[in-house]
Amino acid sequence: MVNTLSIKTVDGNTVLNPLYQRQKEDVCKMRTSLLACTDANGGSTRQALQNITAMRVYHQLMRIIRYTELMDKLEDKLYSCIDSAIDSASSSDPTTWMMLLNIQEKLQKSMIESHKLLQPYLDIKEFTVVELTPDDADTAKSDSLLSPEERDSVRSKAQSLMLELKNLDAGGDSDG
Repeated sequence: MVNTLSIKTVDGNTVLNPLYQRQKEDVCKMRTSLLACTDANGGSTRQALQNITAMRVYHQLMRIIRYTELMDKLEDKLYSCIDSAIDSASSSDPTTWMMLLNIQEKLQKSMIESHKLLQPYLDIKEFTVVELTPDDADTAKSDSLLSPEERDSVRSKAQSLMLELKNLDAGGDSDG
């Protein structure tokens, strides 16, 4: 079995999967941002929260990509097994009919569940992307402050996005 965290190269060397390596680096950056945060400097705290939030969103997206890669491998093997079972099944055996109906039902359910995973991306127009990169140093501090209404709106949209990502992640773990 091939380790999905590493990739074997043509010359026989093994390198870390670039996505996994990036995830490790981002977690390290999150930790560094938190450690750099000081209570005496509110701007530092705000910047740390912005950095961590942005990296967390990217981290979740990388997890979705890894999940999709694994599901593709599982589905490929599953379809190969189903093809083999269908080819060797007796069409006059009632047990075969039940097996085929069962497979058909499960494949249809899988397609419906896959569409549910895709739905947030189809509805992406509902989300406004909030720029999570730090403000330029030249920008006046007053320009970077949001009104209470804008902060509530950003917070609400971020919570909604995080809930969608959490639901997507939870759905992937249980549907496996």
